[in-house]
Amino acid sequence: MQKDKSGCLIIHGFGGGTYEIKALADYLGDHGYVTACPKLKGHTGIGRDMKNAGYKDWVASAEEVLIKLKEKTGNIAIVGFSMGGLIAVNLACKYDIRAIVTINTPIYYWNIYRVCLNLLEDFKNKEANNFMRYIKAKQASPIISMLNFLMLLNSTKSKLSNISCPFLITQTKDDDTTRLKSANYIYDNICSIDKKINIYEKGGHLVLNSPYKEKIIKDIEVFLNRSIEIYS
Repeated sequence: MQKDKSGCLIIHGFGGGTYEIKALADYLGDHGYVTACPKLKGHTGIGRDMKNAGYKDWVASAEEVLIKLKEKTGNIAIVGFSMGGLIAVNLACKYDIRAIVTINTPIYYWNIYRVCLNLLEDFKNKEANNFMRYIKAKQASPIISMLNFLMLLNSTKSKLSNISCPFLITQTKDDDTTRLKSANYIYDNICSIDKKINIYEKGGHLVLNSPYKEKIIKDIEVFLNRSIEIYS
């Protein structure tokens, strides 16, 4: 066990993959953390694979990697991107977790106004970047998978009150997938005394792949360092 190091489990989002969180994992790994990034079951980018995995499988995928990480270090924080934040809450209800960070984690999802703005931007620029992203997301997310996401969301909302560890909520204003008021809902329903919301103007939903990632990653590192040092 690497007693002198802290661990960080970093969980990707619904229908995505570890590419969504790689920049953060690489940064924390370079700055003294033992990092682990589980690939959630069924998340291969192929719709039929998603159909064969339910939300309990997604949580179990992350839990399996968490258990292995706990063999390396006892000081573990969890960072959850998008749906990964919901999984983080579920794991923190079962295990001793030093801190949680959520990034664009949905309670209220799909900002239709922002989606329309993004499509309008495609039209003005004679591009199809956002349009193709939405089509790809739809193809990788069968209806049964969306239902499983909703079941995970609804079951997690009732568990927020069980969370008392330090908690950082990160949210971008131009997120087209997670509505801004999700951050306030999480903040108001967790029981953590040490809790904070960081709101950023730009970055979109895939903020850790955006040009604005450096500031957000650094803010997450500062929070983790302080929280783990104080509460270890």
